[in-house]
Amino acid sequence: MGKPRRCSAAFFAEERSALKQKRQKIRVLQQRKVTDVSHFKDLPEEIPLPLVIGTKVTARLRGVHDGLFTGQIDAVDTIAATYRVTFDRNGLGTHTVPDYEVLSNEPHETMPISAFAQKQRPSRFQTFMTPPHMPYTPSAQSPITDNDPLLGQSPWKSKLSGSEGDTLGGFPVKFLVQVTRLSKILMSKKDHIKQLKEMNTEAEKLKSYSMPIGIEFQKRYATIVLDLEQLNKDLNKVLHEVQQYCYEIAPEQGMQPADQPTDLRRKCEEEAQEMVRQANTLPSGQHCVRNESLTDLISGLSAVLLQIKCLAEGGDLNSFEFKSLTDSLNDIKSSIDVSNISCFQNNVEIHVAHIQSGLSQMGNLHAFAANNTNRD
Repeated sequence: MGKPRRCSAAFFAEERSALKQKRQKIRVLQQRKVTDVSHFKDLPEEIPLPLVIGTKVTARLRGVHDGLFTGQIDAVDTIAATYRVTFDRNGLGTHTVPDYEVLSNEPHETMPISAFAQKQRPSRFQTFMTPPHMPYTPSAQSPITDNDPLLGQSPWKSKLSGSEGDTLGGFPVKFLVQVTRLSKILMSKKDHIKQLKEMNTEAEKLKSYSMPIGIEFQKRYATIVLDLEQLNKDLNKVLHEVQQYCYEIAPEQGMQPADQPTDLRRKCEEEAQEMVRQANTLPSGQHCVRNESLTDLISGLSAVLLQIKCLAEGGDLNSFEFKSLTDSLNDIKSSIDVSNISCFQNNVEIHVAHIQSGLSQMGNLHAFAANNTNRD
């Protein structure tokens, strides 16, 4: 038969079919649903990551309002391959737009196609509508939905304190409450970081003019830092809850429960235990160190070093694996005698924190690393 004549109807139909298949392959990769990329060799070497909620975009509208308009992504639907976009122009409102008609106004992140074959990663976004941003109050007793314009006026409000099985829009109500709290914490943290940057700029100006920094300025700065510390603790707690729910809702997406050690941590612990066992065994079969607590401590510290080595060499700074390094330190810290805590903090924990800080410069993992060096 041969190839269809260029610009013929058959030619365009064939090109559209090929383009549709490639788009679907990219969507499958973006959702981390494959580990074997041998069937994706017809794709570019760099695969764009899916857009996330809050991204500024230019989208194509058809129908009454036909043209290109700017807006912001408010929700993602991976099943229908669409974005929910709220447009900046008055009167346009919010529309659902196919993903191939949405263009990010910000520099787009990409990932090598080979990286998708290494391991499945947690999805960067979930298919739910994000609640409106409201001020965050860290008090655990505050009714999070009372002042929320979406959930507070909803006829489903009575179900927010209902049984475990209540759902709203197909999602557990308790999960949506956690997502609302997460959204508020992130917005509050963003505001605090903005204030901190402004105060840093002001402090640099005062220092450049050799002017003293007043007590009030120092108090305001210290208050923001303490607020950020509390926000990070609350953020880590809520992220833990959200991750647990995500695993229950979509275990096929590769979401691991937050209380399970990652594969990297488990492998490093097994390798460290075997290494210590071999080094501690004499040719006669006797052990150099017979105190089991000491050998466990040596194995734990060796496992931490192996985790650092793997993270530094692998270059795959998965946030959950990165957090496992801190979890390992906390496990060791809880197992040693109270009289040795100070020595452990000064000689181990602080140095590992510096290494974590260096590693985190390779990826934006600060919010998930949950460094606990200041924990009591």
